[in-house]
Amino acid sequence: VFAIGFVFIVLLWLTPALYHVPQSALAAIVVTAVLNLIKPQTMFRLWRVSRTEAGIGLATCVLTLATAPRLYWGVLAGIVMALCHFLYQRLHPRIIEAGLHADGSLRDRHLWQLPALAQGVFVLRMDAELDFASARALEQRIVDHLGAHPELHHLCLLAQPINRIDITGIETFRRIRGLLRQRGGTLHVSGLKLPVENSLRRAGALAPDTDLALYRTDAEALAALQNLHGAQTPC
Repeated sequence: VFAIGFVFIVLLWLTPALYHVPQSALAAIVVTAVLNLIKPQTMFRLWRVSRTEAGIGLATCVLTLATAPRLYWGVLAGIVMALCHFLYQRLHPRIIEAGLHADGSLRDRHLWQLPALAQGVFVLRMDAELDFASARALEQRIVDHLGAHPELHHLCLLAQPINRIDITGIETFRRIRGLLRQRGGTLHVSGLKLPVENSLRRAGALAPDTDLALYRTDAEALAALQNLHGAQTPC
């Protein structure tokens, strides 16, 4: 915001001061500034990390050069593309069904071909904030899975990665708990962080009842879930 304001002031009131500067000097300033922005090695590294972000960078560069001297159109297009990519990632968070890996960590059960943590329990982890952007994806994943497996009556949410929750996330949490209550099951929540827990408590979403079980750690939740059906810990 400061940079935009500074450029705006320069364009409005200081442009006449550049009238007597030779055009060759102004061109040299522009060329120097542009050359400092061209870093092929950085782009190659970005391509290896994220082809989408590298594509946005290349598209921004091409559009900026194509719209010269109105460079702001290229910059604006780059900002819009970056924001769209950011919103897409927020709307499609990483949600996995967790399984116990041989090294003792909880990982994607389907990716690593791991057995279920416990019989009759759907163990889920979302690596994102529970807010207006990600809440719908989490709820849809749970609804679809429970609809396809009517025999499941227990859902365990590994909440350690959730750092923040908003009112949409709270309402989603209520609906998920209500869904388990209707099925005569229990919502198990592990590792709630204090800011998230405080928000849920203030909203009354953590009222004690038989349809909700809270655990401080994933290990505590895992032990309780395995005792629920007498399952054995995978080796």
